[in-house]
Amino acid sequence: MKSQAIKREVTERLIADCIAQKRKAQHQLFKSYYGLMMSIALRYAHDEDEAQDMLNEGFIKVFANLDKYQNTGSFEGWMRKVMVNTALDYLRKNSHHYETLSYDAINEDENEIRIENEAMQNLTYNELMRCIQKLPTMSRNVFNLYVFEDYTHAEIAEILGMKEGTSHWHLNFARKKLKEEIKHIV
Repeated sequence: MKSQAIKREVTERLIADCIAQKRKAQHQLFKSYYGLMMSIALRYAHDEDEAQDMLNEGFIKVFANLDKYQNTGSFEGWMRKVMVNTALDYLRKNSHHYETLSYDAINEDENEIRIENEAMQNLTYNELMRCIQKLPTMSRNVFNLYVFEDYTHAEIAEILGMKEGTSHWHLNFARKKLKEEIKHIV
């Protein structure tokens, strides 16, 4: 309990110093959360360069909106949400990356498409990220929001401006493609 209270106090002090435009504090915040935020950006990006652009835009938004963080809930969770929203905004802004896939093209049962745990255990983090990055943009976004961010299909449909059934389809499609990619690796 004490260590959590101390960590929270340190984080609150760091946030206050960042709001006060103290460069050392901003650098420390960036360094502390770079890895986690980059892993989020990599899941949404096509490649590392695009992920770096998303990450930079995300940190700009974090620093610009730190005063809006109310010290309720997890600061890391707040930053994750900012980074995910930034990645989605980036992809919308660069919409030439979006592919249109028809829901009617394939309608598979979600339970049929599973990635075997044994294959996943043999993958490195970088191999998995490369597989995710190969997915079509919309399928990758749905997969990330559903699997990593725990959004429901209804929430995903609202965020991405699609029907709920289309969100289901994109998740199934992403799982199928990931399974194929993983089979080539292992």
